[in-house]
Formats: sequence, structure tokens, C-alpha cells
Amino acid sequence: MTPTLWRDRLTALNSALLAALFFLVPTQIAPAYVLTGLMLVFWLIEGRWQQKWHSLRGNPVFWVFQAYFWWVVVSLLWTADMAGGWNMVSRYLFFLLAALYFTVARREHTGRYLAAFAIGVVLCEVLAAYNWLQLNHYPDWPQGLRAEKDATETAPFVDRILFGPVLAFAGYVGAWKAVSTSGRVRWIWALTVLSAFAVLTFSGSRVGMIGFSLMMALMAFQRLAKHKVLALVSAAAVLAGCVWGLVTFSDTVTRDRIGLILSESQQLDTAVNESLPHRYKMAVNTMHIIAAHPWLGVGAGDFTAEYKVVNDQRSPEWLLTRNPHNQLLFNLVTTGVVGGVLLFAVWVAPPWLTRRWPDDGLRQLRIGLPVFYFLICLSESYIWRSNTGLMFMLFAALLYGPGPVPGEAARSSVRPRRESAPAGG
Repeated sequence: MTPTLWRDRLTALNSALLAALFFLVPTQIAPAYVLTGLMLVFWLIEGRWQQKWHSLRGNPVFWVFQAYFWWVVVSLLWTADMAGGWNMVSRYLFFLLAALYFTVARREHTGRYLAAFAIGVVLCEVLAAYNWLQLNHYPDWPQGLRAEKDATETAPFVDRILFGPVLAFAGYVGAWKAVSTSGRVRWIWALTVLSAFAVLTFSGSRVGMIGFSLMMALMAFQRLAKHKVLALVSAAAVLAGCVWGLVTFSDTVTRDRIGLILSESQQLDTAVNESLPHRYKMAVNTMHIIAAHPWLGVGAGDFTAEYKVVNDQRSPEWLLTRNPHNQLLFNLVTTGVVGGVLLFAVWVAPPWLTRRWPDDGLRQLRIGLPVFYFLICLSESYIWRSNTGLMFMLFAALLYGPGPVPGEAARSSVRPRRESAPAGG
């Protein structure tokens, strides 16, 4: 077997491993690390360094991601807790691994990546539905796989904090596929949207429900973007319909959690350690730290210690935290203004830098991915969290890694309907 053939097989094998990572997004993160390590070994053996470097050198999104990661490393220069600092750096390793993921992703394999992601999500939805039935109607059934959070948790591997956003984004991807493909397969994708909706009604994930509703509205706007007024009206109608449907069909646990938003919002300073007031208190305390260290932040490893000092002074009865539950505040407090600007670049630059690429049918997703993460990162540091951090980087590799292929390869994976305009944002 010739060296070229061996390299081609390693390339194909790594693409298959990348599809497996898409499948693992809603499950445990440890297998994803193992597969990434295996992928890295094959990537190193494969060689083709000039080709890979040429691909990365000309990709501005890759350099934005590298700047974001390495600024966290640079902040170790002024952090006191080096162990905590390196732990923080490890949380953002997916950005360093963009060099691997961006060069492994194959545009012609778009369909298999999305299918692997959808299958993984649907499998977890089935397990979650079993858990809900066992908890609420069939207590004699054997206990299923359940995340260790509380007695009402139904998610099988990761708790509702991570599972809900994955469901929401899976719903958006399913809706995009349903409206951009033809034939029977679009109905299968439509079912994935309905399944995400159904599981969100008993997931207890308020972020997931809000994210799903907003992304369905975005999809409606994107499909009708050429008719601005109609697009805005349709987006508003879809948003209202999704919110109404999710609230109406929610189970008792989820509906109670929704109701807490209203009650807790009226007692932000008095409902000590309740969910929404605690987030508010964490934000206020974090902003006091930012005000004291505006330009460089406290360094990657010192947030926990600095927060304890401020919390002890201003709100000693409130619980401590290692994460302010807001990605922007987290970057500002640890890496300063530069870190905040780089985070905005991670959200804004990719769709802007790729806006002139030939339309290969993926433009809507290129916009939808950063919009989704900007929205959910207002309530949690989802780029810092494991599963959602992996999901961001995998979709970023797919959407911004390989260049656009407007010809046969792109059509085979996206298959836009002949009678409609190409998907565009």
C-alpha cells in the first residue's frame, strides 16, 4: 500500500472519528477526550503539514480562536493561583484544538456529521423520556441512566444545564435541515424538531426552552430574510407560538421552574441563594471585581479567591461560586477588556469573515451558531463548560474550517429544494 493511500485512509478515519464526536456531544465528555487524542495521533502520523498549514494560515476564524485561547494563557502572568490558572486554561483547550478539528473536518461529510449529532441527541431524548415515565408514572420500572443532580432530573448523562442547550440547538439544526432538503428525509428532520420540543417540556431547562424558542424565530427570519417585514412578523409569531407551546405542554416540575422566574425576579436581593437572585448577585459581585481590575482582569486562576473576598464583604449569606454564570463577565473578570473583546470576536467575527464565501447552503448555520451561543452565554459560561464547549468547536470546525464547496459535494450534503432559493442568511 502506497504512502498516499495510507494517508488517505487516515484522513477518512479521522473524519469518521469527528462524526463520533458529534454523536458524543450530549453524553459524557470523557470518551470525547479519548477520541480526540486518538484523532491527534492519526493526524500526526498522516503528515501533510504544508497542506494543513496552508489551510490554517488562510483561515482568519482559526486565528481569532487562537488569540482567544492564548490570551487566557498570557493571563497566567498575573495570576496568583497557578494551579487554578492551568485548570482554567484546560477548559478552553478546544480552541487550541481548532488546528486539529479545522483540518480534519471535510465539507463533503457535512451530512454524516449532522446525522451523527442528531442520532446522539435522539438517543438521549429516548433515555430522558424513559426516565420521565419511570419517575412520574411507572415507579416499578428499573431506574434508567440519569444525571446526578436532583430527584427530578431526567437527562441521562449530563444535567439539564448542559442538556437543555444541546436540545435547543439540535432543534434549530433539525429545522434548518427540514426546510433546506427535499424528499422524505426532510420529514425525518422535522421529527427531530418535534422530539426536541417534546423533551424540553419536561427537561426543566429554562435556558433550553428560551434558546429553542429564539432559534426557531431566527430560522423563520432567515428563511424569509428577503422580505423584511414578513420575516419580522413571522419570527415574532414563531417565537410566541414556541413559548406558548412549551409552557402549555410542560410538566409540573418544568412549569414550576418557569414560574420561579417571575416570582424570583421580584425579590432579587432577598431570595437568598435562589436561582435567579443568585445569578443576579453573582453578576453584581463580579462587576465589582471587574471595576477593580478593568484592563487585565485578575488572571485565569484567581476568580474564585477574588470572588470570595467580595462576597464576604458584600453578601456573606450568599453561596460562593467558581463561575459567574455569564461568559462575558467571566472573560472580563479573568482576562480584562482584551479578553472581553476577543470573546466578542469569537461570536461576531466568524459569520462576518465568511460572509463572502460562495453560498454552499450553510450560511444560515454560520450565523445561527454564534447567535445561539451569545444568547445562552448570558445565563451561563457555556463556552467554558465541557459538552457545550465541545459542541461549539465541532460546529465551528464544520462551518468555518474547510472552505466552501458550492459544487457537487455541497449539494450532496445539503440538497436545497429546486423550487426555493438557496439557503441564505
